[in-house]
Amino acid sequence: MTRSRISSRPSLSGAEAIIDHGQSGHRGSWLAGKQILLISPQPWDHMPISKHHYAEALGSSNSVWFLDPPDWSLSPGTIRQQDTGIPGVVRVTWRPRVLRALRFHAHGLYRYWIGLEARRLVRRLGTQFDLVWCFDFNTFPDLRAFGAGRAIFHPVDPLTTPRQYAIGRTADLILSVSQQILSSATSVSPGVANAVINHGIGPDFAALAARPVQDHVPGETIRCGYFGNLDRGTINVALIAETVARCPNISFHFWGPFSPDSPLPSALRESANCVFHGAMGKPALVEAVSEMDCFILAYLDHAAESDRSNAHKILEYFATGRAVISTRMNIYADDADLMVMAQAADDADFPDRFLEVISDLPLHNSRERQMRRRALALEHTYPRNIARIDAMLSVPGSAWPAEKEMTQ
Repeated sequence: MTRSRISSRPSLSGAEAIIDHGQSGHRGSWLAGKQILLISPQPWDHMPISKHHYAEALGSSNSVWFLDPPDWSLSPGTIRQQDTGIPGVVRVTWRPRVLRALRFHAHGLYRYWIGLEARRLVRRLGTQFDLVWCFDFNTFPDLRAFGAGRAIFHPVDPLTTPRQYAIGRTADLILSVSQQILSSATSVSPGVANAVINHGIGPDFAALAARPVQDHVPGETIRCGYFGNLDRGTINVALIAETVARCPNISFHFWGPFSPDSPLPSALRESANCVFHGAMGKPALVEAVSEMDCFILAYLDHAAESDRSNAHKILEYFATGRAVISTRMNIYADDADLMVMAQAADDADFPDRFLEVISDLPLHNSRERQMRRRALALEHTYPRNIARIDAMLSVPGSAWPAEKEMTQ
């Protein structure tokens, strides 16, 4: 295959580059001036999560095309590019000329036709990509179809099917946010380079974590916070409701979008000590949550959405420095100074653990523990995470082929 290098960056403006507050760490030499196709399972206008933050951080020194998941409301074959307002980042919306049902009922045909669609995307975008960085484990079974110099498979949610695992075979590097998810992704991909890269925090929470640590003195009413998508099915509504009922003198604050019949708000609607603030922009959210005395996290074990090995919001909680009480979360299970977890297999002791922390907040919010949590959060800004990945990509040798054979 003959490559034509296109060196121009998307012409975008209107937002400041991501700020790392002096925490960028070592930078390798590979991830600069590259043409990157970032494949996301959530669209650009979704509530900003890791894929959006990676795109923004990468766009400060590369050209990034953020590929939305297929929009089935568009006409078949549609491909559109749109200015995101973020320097170096273009949004791509599209609909493949493939029957949606093929993915579920005729995977061999789907693999063939979606491979052709990947090639068509590359032609229409007019760019020979240096790197395909794929967070989506459902749309493209073979990352080699894009003809990029290298490919990263980066699942951040649990993989549940052999077809999802197998995408790693077509990548040069497999990354994930926990060893548990990584192991499933590498189980059928022997020899593919791989690493655990923790979740990250965006610039607003990085700025919060970088503030001087103050001695924490709770007010007359202790305030406990939770933020995120309140419709998420993995939230252990019953456990949170029991905890709220047992703590009538504590004020619980919830931030995030939710639908009218959302289980969590519905379960707590009659609880006078609960406040639902709705969705809020990151700068305002940071200021609001910085006033909390502690944070709560209660997840169910759900094969497809949460294996309770890690959770994105933990590092954002850590950025505040304040105590975190959680159901079991494997990645921090051995460090009670960072966060306190339920110990029972069924999480039945969670309310008791919550009350233990509340009864000794000065210890759990001591200056030393707050500094540890904030330092850990700052170790995982997106520029720092990218620097770690850049260092892997910058290693010379035969591990990184200059050209991969395109297959159907």
